[in-house]
Amino acid sequence: MYEEDRALVARMRAGDQRAFDEFVNCSAPRLTAFVARRSALDTASLEDVVQSALIKAVRNLASYRGEAALFTWLTEICRHELIDVQRKAARRPAQVSLEETATARLAVAELRVPEHEEPAATLEAATRAAAVMQVLASLPERYFRALEAKYGDGLSVDEIARELGLTMIATQSLLARARDAFRERWLEIADQTHTGASPL
Repeated sequence: MYEEDRALVARMRAGDQRAFDEFVNCSAPRLTAFVARRSALDTASLEDVVQSALIKAVRNLASYRGEAALFTWLTEICRHELIDVQRKAARRPAQVSLEETATARLAVAELRVPEHEEPAATLEAATRAAAVMQVLASLPERYFRALEAKYGDGLSVDEIARELGLTMIATQSLLARARDAFRERWLEIADQTHTGASPL
């Protein structure tokens, strides 16, 4: 089912530089979006997680069996990397030096909100994004993955079908059920929090 992915991995294991470039160029942006949707990490930390996941994936190419899409296999590695980062952050003592505090105060004093970025609009967008992630996380895993691939990664139905190992018709049906489940759950939360109309 994942012949193209298996072929790409075989080329990388054979030392084909173009295969490595294709792998990184296709995977890095999607993995960055994947991590960004699951964390509040800054850009540098996001890049660190993605880079670490890609390095571990390359070192463990022999373990890829082609039973799932290559990107799905990658997301599992990336998920573990993210968990490790979050655990380390939770264990790190919250100590701030006087110098860091002074620097932070100076930076805050110099901050100016650009005219096109109204604080209320920014807060509303962040609140809505958090609500979307809350709803997605409450759905069955297969619904979450299908919706994430469609709306988060911007994949076509054909690409999603290949990634999930389904037929086109089964994928369209899965997406329809997932959207219905999302709307139903969104309306439940909207009644409680006044979140507004469903984004899907």
